[in-house]
Amino acid sequence: MAAHADMTRYYANDAGPDPLSDAFARRTAVMPFRGKKRLPAEEIETRWRAILSAPSWPGKRLVYVHIPFCANHCLFCGFYRNAYVPQTGADYVKLVIEEIRREARAPALRDNPVHAVYFGGGTPTALSARELSDLLATVRAELPLAPDCEITVEGRIIHFDPEKIDACLEAGANRFSIGVQSFDTEVRRRQGRRASREEAVRFLEGIRDRDRAALVIDLIYGLPGQTPEVWHQDLETAAALAPDGIDLYGLNLIPGTPLSKAISAGKFPAAAGLGDIGALYRAGADFFRRRNWRQLTNNHWGRTTRERNIYNMLIKEGADCLAFGSGAGGSIGRYSYGLTSDLQRYGEDMHAGRKPIGMLSASDAIQPLRDRVTAGFEVGHLDLAGLEKAAGGAIASGLFTPLLAQWRQAGLLTLEDETIELTVAGRFWYANLISAFHEILQTQLCPTDNAA
Repeated sequence: MAAHADMTRYYANDAGPDPLSDAFARRTAVMPFRGKKRLPAEEIETRWRAILSAPSWPGKRLVYVHIPFCANHCLFCGFYRNAYVPQTGADYVKLVIEEIRREARAPALRDNPVHAVYFGGGTPTALSARELSDLLATVRAELPLAPDCEITVEGRIIHFDPEKIDACLEAGANRFSIGVQSFDTEVRRRQGRRASREEAVRFLEGIRDRDRAALVIDLIYGLPGQTPEVWHQDLETAAALAPDGIDLYGLNLIPGTPLSKAISAGKFPAAAGLGDIGALYRAGADFFRRRNWRQLTNNHWGRTTRERNIYNMLIKEGADCLAFGSGAGGSIGRYSYGLTSDLQRYGEDMHAGRKPIGMLSASDAIQPLRDRVTAGFEVGHLDLAGLEKAAGGAIASGLFTPLLAQWRQAGLLTLEDETIELTVAGRFWYANLISAFHEILQTQLCPTDNAA
């Protein structure tokens, strides 16, 4: 075990009046490939067959199905890949169904139940009603779903008509996650969202009033033109619709996106600064606290018991995730994998009888500790004693004490009975805290490992 490292570089700024706005110079991202070593391309196919042939790992599991099509490219989005074309979409769905059926009986997949399925993208609801129904029916028929499995279809308002909604419900979807981002018509249309506020409200009422699935609304704060007054109205409108859950995400201005380019060219007003972003997060957290909504994670609130948020919580815990479709990412045991995002190569590999894997990595021995940290901070509290116990004595006693004392002084957390509880500011900066813990664990437990 390495000697204690100097942790001052992870310290928060404690001189400012408000940790929400100035605890750190920037919000960092959690590096998903820390501690993972990529396998050479020539070894992937052989290793994948061995992974599928091995008995399934214990624990709850997930399924992710990726739909890499969108009706248009929303300006803020960094995940756009392909425009939806009916024939291309139909051909793609057939390939994904074949991919699922091909692997469904493998020992690695057939035993432990799947507790949550997520159809993401892209925009899954760009597909036709028949295609959505066929995909859902295949997952339910071929994979070992738990009786209370959460089955989420991610979608947006454009092209998600009543026929598609009903087709998803009839095929077994029990949760819809709808990317609204903002209800303000001007803000929406500036970002490439075609529906007006009134159209968005009517659409969401249509899903809610069917009362057959959990309805979750996704909002983004910090969009250009989204003043505090607009943000408060977004919150009021969303809550008045009485959905089962609401996600609040701060705008991540990704370089190279149309929004970033438009702001740089002076065509759009600047996005909110870091201090303003923090204030908007606090406004949202306070809004739902006053209404007694349950804060399930740092960015997610539930109004009813129907909203369980199983997929998003288990994925942070490191649960196995079986991935299907071009661009999907998953994991089985200590292996993480990503399927090629190139549609042509995806099709070629499928027709050749190969899993279209573009990347396969093996995690190091401390990945369970990273998962424990990530899952704990994601829900706002971390059992420090449990982390040390899970490390089996590898973590030096008091390793994190100076850092936690400084973060507590900066207003990011409280610490009692070796349990870390994040404040509102700590929840806003949670990715910075996770990244710091991950780096420290890496330094202390794997000092010579350059896989990260």
